[in-house]
Amino acid sequence: MREAVVFGGRGYTGGELLRIIALHEGLKLKAVASKGAVGEPVWRYHPHLRGLISENFVSYDDALRREFDVAFIALPHGEGFDLLKEIYDMGKLVVDLSANFRLRSASLYDRWYSLSHPYPELLEEAVYGLPELHRQELRSARIISGVGCNATALILAILPLVEEGIVDWFHADVRVGSSAAGAKAYGGSHHPERSRALRIYSVYEHRHLAEVFQETGIEGEVRITTVELVRGLQAVVRCELKERVSEKEIIRLYRKRYNSEPFIVLCPLHPDHLRFPDPRWVSGSNFCMIGLKLHENGKVLTVVSAIDNLVKGASGSAVQSANIALGFPEDMGLRIAPVYPI
Repeated sequence: MREAVVFGGRGYTGGELLRIIALHEGLKLKAVASKGAVGEPVWRYHPHLRGLISENFVSYDDALRREFDVAFIALPHGEGFDLLKEIYDMGKLVVDLSANFRLRSASLYDRWYSLSHPYPELLEEAVYGLPELHRQELRSARIISGVGCNATALILAILPLVEEGIVDWFHADVRVGSSAAGAKAYGGSHHPERSRALRIYSVYEHRHLAEVFQETGIEGEVRITTVELVRGLQAVVRCELKERVSEKEIIRLYRKRYNSEPFIVLCPLHPDHLRFPDPRWVSGSNFCMIGLKLHENGKVLTVVSAIDNLVKGASGSAVQSANIALGFPEDMGLRIAPVYPI
């Protein structure tokens, strides 16, 4: 049994970490820290956890004084740099769900996040927390970075094509629910403002593209659309292939790559309405569902991936990666069946 603390436990990703850890066979929750809710019960912000977690929020200093093996930091982008450094210097495993350590070059933070990275020397130490790509490196990791939810869906959609060397370029249309904007309401992210709307933003570029290029070496463009969901993300990716292929070859390629992955599920080719995944089919789970269809010209492929942005796109991948680093079975605490219908 390993002991865990969660910093930033009030938000959505913090709540998902607590939901997973509460039933995790190998992790024992030692403290939940929050700057703005010290002394309040966790269930006040996460009422669905009232029967599972009885702890009150504590201060960061209190949490740091506890005995623990792994710390999860679930703070907004741009916060928590010093906290991570302090925990790292303590010799503990630290998993940061924000974007603070996702990119390997400090210069990329200037471009994509408009900030000067205070600990560039730690960027090379951090392992990108997507087990499907970095399983081996995660085994010895001391810093695990979070993954962008959009980036996760895009990378997993095109990864078999990238590794086979047959994709030239992609265009992605990503449809995302309101929880991806975080628990704090602002501007167009506030659910009453986006409800029943089809709002398009981040046309051509989105900061998660930096992760996709870093991890795959493939460039493309993206359009993000807000849709009438709270949880869920669907990426519709149009891939331009280098050579003509058959659909059987593509299907064989995806099956070969993902057959042993515990959280990748390929959709059936028939019937048509089940060929491409609906985000509702993975709600509350750590699964990524993928469906595909090849154009009759054999050179244009549409791949659709769906994830729960709060689980596989954030807290689920974080726990999956921590499981590997701690020597647990990779799926421990994460064999959570999706909830359907919702």
